[in-house]
Amino acid sequence: MDILDQLRFNLPEEIKQANWTVSEQQRLIAEAHGEAGRIVSRANEKAEAIVSEQEVLRRAERQAQQVVRDAQNRADQIVREAESYAFEQLQNLEAQLNRTLATVRRGVEALQPAGGPASPARTAVAAGSADEEAQEG
Repeated sequence: MDILDQLRFNLPEEIKQANWTVSEQQRLIAEAHGEAGRIVSRANEKAEAIVSEQEVLRRAERQAQQVVRDAQNRADQIVREAESYAFEQLQNLEAQLNRTLATVRRGVEALQPAGGPASPARTAVAAGSADEEAQEG
């Protein structure tokens, strides 16, 4: 019974953490796109404000393009960091879920009658475990 109680306690927290990780990744990506939009918008406003001589105009255009490139580079960097963070969190979650799965398997083994015929439910669980282990290997 302790194993089942442990699963009931740990599994909801791990699901909450997975949901948080996904929403955090989405928030960071949205933030990166928002920041890029604001920077591009500011660059366009600066470019439109300059209306004097040809040389000043060409310089302003070059400057605006640089700002856009910088904004895109910054947005790309933020997205890469957000994806890296999400990847790390998902790896941590995977490790936690693997530990939980190992606990479940130990529980199934502990509850399985010694030397007796396995029930259809236990046989299905064991077959699923063998399939997962074959895929992991």
